[in-house]
Amino acid sequence: AFMSPKNLNELTIAEAGRGLDQREFSSRELTDACLSEIEKRNPELNAFLETFTESARAEADAADAAREKGERALLQGIPLAIKDNMAIVGHRLGAASKILDGYVAPYSATVIEKLRAARAVILGRTNMDEFAMGSSNEYSAYGSVANPLDTSRVPGGSSGGSAAAVAAHCALGALGSDTGGSIREPAAFCGLAGFKPTYGRVSRYGLLAMASSFDQIGTLAKTVEDAEILFHAIEGHDPKDATSLRESTSPNPSLVRRGTPDESVGVDLRKIRIGVPKEFFQEGLDPIVAQKVREAIDVFKDTGATVKEISLPTLSLGLACYYVLMPAEASSNLARYDGMRFGPREDG
Repeated sequence: AFMSPKNLNELTIAEAGRGLDQREFSSRELTDACLSEIEKRNPELNAFLETFTESARAEADAADAAREKGERALLQGIPLAIKDNMAIVGHRLGAASKILDGYVAPYSATVIEKLRAARAVILGRTNMDEFAMGSSNEYSAYGSVANPLDTSRVPGGSSGGSAAAVAAHCALGALGSDTGGSIREPAAFCGLAGFKPTYGRVSRYGLLAMASSFDQIGTLAKTVEDAEILFHAIEGHDPKDATSLRESTSPNPSLVRRGTPDESVGVDLRKIRIGVPKEFFQEGLDPIVAQKVREAIDVFKDTGATVKEISLPTLSLGLACYYVLMPAEASSNLARYDGMRFGPREDG
């Protein structure tokens, strides 16, 4: 009865967490629902480059066994997808590039270790723009990704595979990486909550670098609540990352507890001040997007926040600066794929 009208794979992370805690279904059933949806949708979407069917089922069984013993973790038994630029020990790591064809990660990224500690289930690695360069997910060596809302359109990039996987209910949530919009843009294109955390809040250790001073791992989820749960699972100081922030917040206890469905969560934003740069609305903004953003601003006003129009007069120079810094960092980072230590060697 719980599943009507939703299938298991259509649940949010918070809903699935409550259902698992109340023994309404098992993590194995939840994982199998996602795996069968991948099998059904992926030939058309090309969102997953590889599905970890056997290991995902084993992780789901382990999460169920731990739950039977009374053990609890933040993402216990929740099936997630991972962008193909984060190292998962023993699995291929390719950044959607033929240059890294056959490369197997010798260690796991810190975010993966944290997901393992939270007992998440990893479903597989998702397609992306090659080495995270692109904003439409058409530049993968393994073919472009289709938007599940309209397969004639792009899902946005470079984390388009992760976004498509979540929007198509093939995974309950996903990790992506964002350098100049690579989580936020596909989230917008696919109707998701995309979150790029403050630089340094999430460790970059084990993330294939594109532009090190911009890159940040973040979350793609169906709701803001889910984004918060995922963020708390992956954030925190990491001594392996020289740019990792030392300050950290512990997870909100209510996240771990996951309140009952009928608990209404009141949000008081009366102490929050939100600046809206007028330059954002001046040129090149799609009227529909502008309307949606203004609707969101009204929601904040209605919940008591102070909204103030501000000006960022140098904003117009931002893109020009980005296109000097990002390619310079990327060419430095990608110089390692020279066929000597990494990447295929061709006989000349």
